[in-house]
Amino acid sequence: MSKTKILDWFTVNSESLDVDKILFVLCVSLLLGAIIFITYRLAYTGVNYNSRFNAGNVVIVLITSVIMLMISSNMAISLGMVGALSIVRFRTAIKDPSDTIYIFWAIVEGLCVGAEIYKLAVISTIFIAIVLLALSYYASVRRKYLIIIRGTRELEPEQIISVLKPYYSKPGVRATNYIGERCEIICEVAAGQEIKADAVKALKECEHVNGVNWLLEMGERIG
Repeated sequence: MSKTKILDWFTVNSESLDVDKILFVLCVSLLLGAIIFITYRLAYTGVNYNSRFNAGNVVIVLITSVIMLMISSNMAISLGMVGALSIVRFRTAIKDPSDTIYIFWAIVEGLCVGAEIYKLAVISTIFIAIVLLALSYYASVRRKYLIIIRGTRELEPEQIISVLKPYYSKPGVRATNYIGERCEIICEVAAGQEIKADAVKALKECEHVNGVNWLLEMGERIG
């Protein structure tokens, strides 16, 4: 096999893709991927931050931009890619529904960069990052806590509310359960970023109270 033939194989269907163009597209993809990475890290409000998932978003941008470059370079390849990608199946369940936002975001930005629509890619990435950070800040300020108070049957919801009112505005009772001689009351309070130690102490010192659990409410999950 001659050297010329090897070079011909390397350059076939690549006349419109020089090295400078490929590297520029990959660099822009990496930059936008880094913005997505930082946004996810700052805006994440869950319990277990997954650094591997976040790094995967960066790689998704790079891979998607490469696919777009490949499709745009040759019509036959584009038709083949449609068939190849249609048989791909992802069976890994996404635990946090908000993670799908970042996956879709990474794919869209990769498509924009691969199609060389740089202005749209940069402006949309920055705008979406600002929106996600603003929403995460609002969620952290408005976060709610559930307080589970366990005690004897004599414990009353009104007694718990009166203890919480000096510390939190508009505390509410979610549920009250009586099991034999035991009572369990679940209250909800808006606590912002911090749990007030004085409120916990006041609840523990309350008559008929045996235990207090303080949980962060996170939509579908409690953690």
